[in-house]
Amino acid sequence: METMLNYIKETPSVLLNIINNNEDYTKQLISFYKDNNYDRIHFIASGSSYNGTLCALPFMKQILKTEISLTTPFSFENHELYHKDTMYIFVSQSGCSTNILSAMTKLKENANQCACLVGREDSDAEKIADITINWQVGEEKIGFVTKGVSSLACFLMCFSLNLAKEDKIINNDDYHYYLDEMRKTQKIQPQLLDNTISVFENNRNDFLGLKRIILLSSGPNFGTITEGALKISETCCISGQAFEAEEFLHGPLYPSTPEDLFIIVDNNDHPSSQRMIAIAKALKDVSDKVYVLSNDQSFDQSHRFTTDSESDPLVSPLYKLTCLQVLAYLITENSNHYEPHEKIKLFKKANKVASKSRANLYLDLQKIEKL
Repeated sequence: METMLNYIKETPSVLLNIINNNEDYTKQLISFYKDNNYDRIHFIASGSSYNGTLCALPFMKQILKTEISLTTPFSFENHELYHKDTMYIFVSQSGCSTNILSAMTKLKENANQCACLVGREDSDAEKIADITINWQVGEEKIGFVTKGVSSLACFLMCFSLNLAKEDKIINNDDYHYYLDEMRKTQKIQPQLLDNTISVFENNRNDFLGLKRIILLSSGPNFGTITEGALKISETCCISGQAFEAEEFLHGPLYPSTPEDLFIIVDNNDHPSSQRMIAIAKALKDVSDKVYVLSNDQSFDQSHRFTTDSESDPLVSPLYKLTCLQVLAYLITENSNHYEPHEKIKLFKKANKVASKSRANLYLDLQKIEKL
């Protein structure tokens, strides 16, 4: 049986395959960048592809030391200026997202070249893009993608490492350090998966019957919580909201109630970690349901998702995202079973504003087709 949890468990083998074959998998995109003499990169992505890119962005900026930006397809198509010295990379796991296809078409009409990263061999994107590259996620039949997000972030990190090495932006020692740290994340991932299940089972009442989950982090793991909020919203059908930890105190805090559940994702760095743990402890005055993804032993262990070891903060999304994906799965399986409100199901069935260029790309967990 196909489940989100099965795909989450497959993540280490997928990522290790990308890491171990990183030069081969990324060489086409590197050639496209260098052959066209680009000096900056602009990603266009939506949904989980946007969040997977966001998970890799701090790493890429640190490694490549160049301007790298990220925009959603609708905004890119309607509100952006296009530049000849920029490499435009569109990202769509299905390769059939209508907003990506439309934005690519608009760019091509302005005589710009573009690349598209996809998660499957057969896609509509390849009819438009100058090059289409599979980031090697493998099969993922459930539309609430999990290993696709982590594998995309991993691919982009490998791309930036190989481009930086070729351009002599980083030395050989740094190159191998980061690859080793990326491999390390996938040794940690299974432990975090098991720990997340354990914390959930020991605190089931906190996680079930919720109306809202608030996720806080910053820097490397802002993409982690953004994807976590999306996954919670689309599977559990409750409100998942992501905020930069400090900015949450400057307004978004005020609608919070004791019924809300908070998860703070620690970056394992200094001083942001200290501040986020301080915020987590303070939020106990608002709600008893405050959890952290952290190894900080000053926080209550029963409300802490933890691992025996940590990685470099820049690559930590490659394992930390697992916690939020597993929680989305567990909450959904123990509550609404992926079914949204009947009005939402009718909205999806009507398909008046289609988001995919092909039907039946993924399993119908929401039972839309039975209406």
